[in-house]
Amino acid sequence: MPTLPITLNALFLGSLLLTSSVGSLIKVNAQTPAAPAHLSRQNTFTKDELYFGMSKRRGGMISEAQWQQFLNSEITPRFRDGLTVLDAYGQYLNSAGILSREKTKVVTLIYSPSPEKNQAINEIIDTYKQKFQQESVLRVTSIVQVTF
Repeated sequence: MPTLPITLNALFLGSLLLTSSVGSLIKVNAQTPAAPAHLSRQNTFTKDELYFGMSKRRGGMISEAQWQQFLNSEITPRFRDGLTVLDAYGQYLNSAGILSREKTKVVTLIYSPSPEKNQAINEIIDTYKQKFQQESVLRVTSIVQVTF
């Protein structure tokens, strides 16, 4: 019989700890204050995502140094207002019907639409394909609303 009081005491202490910790939780709601009207501008822009495969068609990989050189010499001068580069891993069915898997760089560009910007993107894609023996560069274009 000595184990019964210890067990009841343990249950009592456990329930006391449980109820006191639950009772001490405080609910907090996070709120984002609305931006003043004079600071908030919503504009329509074009968003392009460019997917650059890092594997060469005839074998080998594009090195990080080669990528940085391409980014610095071909993309950045054409989009000086800003861009985002993400490391990714992708796969696709190539023109020979073979599933290809490779490291990928995704470049996101958000800009005011113009024929000059469209031409700049086409030049970037053409240069990359030629320089690194690429079959293609995936381009995804959408119209977006952005606020600064």
